[in-house]
Amino acid sequence: MEETMNGGDKYKQAGVNVDAGNLFAEMIRERVQRAWIEAENTIGGFAGRGCIPEGASFIDASNDGTGTKIILAALAEKFYGIGQDAVAMGAVDTYVSGSMPKYLLDTLDVAELRPELHIQIIESVIRGCIIAGCRLIGGETAELPDMFKYPWMVNLNVASIGFPTPELEYVPVKAGQRVYGWLSHGVASNGFSLIREIFKLKDDPSVVRRRLQKKWKGFAEQTLADVLLQPTPIWIREIEQERKRGVWFAGHAHITGGGMIDNFPRILPPELKAVIYRNAWKRPPIFSLIQQEGQVSDEDMDRTFNQGIMVGSIVSAIGKQPSTPLLIGVVETRKDNEPQVQFTGAYSDSQ
Repeated sequence: MEETMNGGDKYKQAGVNVDAGNLFAEMIRERVQRAWIEAENTIGGFAGRGCIPEGASFIDASNDGTGTKIILAALAEKFYGIGQDAVAMGAVDTYVSGSMPKYLLDTLDVAELRPELHIQIIESVIRGCIIAGCRLIGGETAELPDMFKYPWMVNLNVASIGFPTPELEYVPVKAGQRVYGWLSHGVASNGFSLIREIFKLKDDPSVVRRRLQKKWKGFAEQTLADVLLQPTPIWIREIEQERKRGVWFAGHAHITGGGMIDNFPRILPPELKAVIYRNAWKRPPIFSLIQQEGQVSDEDMDRTFNQGIMVGSIVSAIGKQPSTPLLIGVVETRKDNEPQVQFTGAYSDSQ
């Protein structure tokens, strides 16, 4: 029987473009080579390879993504920050666990691979890695047309690998220690299912695209897409600078899903609580807009969003106090069944 099309064309007809995948892999390899000139480039091989630091007996690893934020990035075709968002979620989790993030793997799933567009995601991952101090050593790109509803849809996850560093060991958390906050500049990667509900960004894609291009009063002529897709800051380098100049940390809470209410208890012993001063910093105005448009209570806001604080650091009274972050609270003794996170004052917004 005469063949009507070759195997590659047959697979492409089924929704998977092997040639596009090979081109994409080469584009990634070139960018990784430029980012880490001296490092062994394992992109395109069967596995990523990295050295294990001398004396390391175990690793800390974290897997994370950007949630439904990436839906908005894909609709707007603005991927400049989405890779950095994913790196921030994974690498900072690794860091606050007591390990310096060293390596990163990514998984990019797409409905239809568009190398020239989707390479923006990988470029953003690389930028995030450079900021976090780790290196992209491998990953996976999968074209999965039957897994997504629309051909523009994508998903990104990363795995961060770090090794324990004695210098990062924490002093015990005690009552009287101060809590400092590292600012978030925006919503980062949490709460987007609620955001999409409030701003009607779950409707027909063509309608959502128009809404994302709407400019909102109070946002310096930025579109809603620009405000919501603000890249997540990665504060590892700055925290390390404070540690090296003599600040003794008792722990860091990465304020992601669950907000401050759920994340501070992860670093607090049961007998202690964190009292947070809401008036100690100015929230980015997007949080007030979310709260007003969605009629969201203070408690729901505090348990869904970072409220302007990306990392909360507990600092020992011994040693120096940090100069870069803001003083936002104090650790106190907890009585009976008190909440482990309590708030005083009211938020005010930056202009």
